[in-house]
Amino acid sequence: MSGLPGDSDSDRDRDTRLFPRAIEGDGDGFEFVTFLSVPKGRLRCLCQLGPFLEGHPGLAHGGAIATLIDTSLGTLALAVAGRVVTANLSIDYLAPVPLRSVLLLEAFLQRRQGRKLFLGCDLWDAEGTTLHAKATGLFIQQDPPKEAARGGDSGR
Repeated sequence: MSGLPGDSDSDRDRDTRLFPRAIEGDGDGFEFVTFLSVPKGRLRCLCQLGPFLEGHPGLAHGGAIATLIDTSLGTLALAVAGRVVTANLSIDYLAPVPLRSVLLLEAFLQRRQGRKLFLGCDLWDAEGTTLHAKATGLFIQQDPPKEAARGGDSGR
């Protein structure tokens, strides 16, 4: 950051950006749409992983797949139980995911035990013929913030 007279605000913002964007182009990262049914405890996500999520040449990185699964399970858990955190995530990678292939993720609530939510997830190709990954997750419902528990606002 130079801060010299004559520097435009946009130049200064670009120079001081703490977390630069790694993905600028459409379709280069995660592209997805999510469908949620809270009463049924189910979520479906139609997605495509772009080239910036590459691991082995031509294939999606396992960490990108884990992110997609954790985000989907977390979204379902949040919708069902409110504030939650991931306690455990277990993924079995069964078949490589070619980049830019269309995938269908199906997440479901298996059971609820007190504050614990046990969820499952299957990641299929769009045709439903190849199971790419299976996952289970344990999410823990968090206590509501103290202000919300009293029913009042925080005084602001």
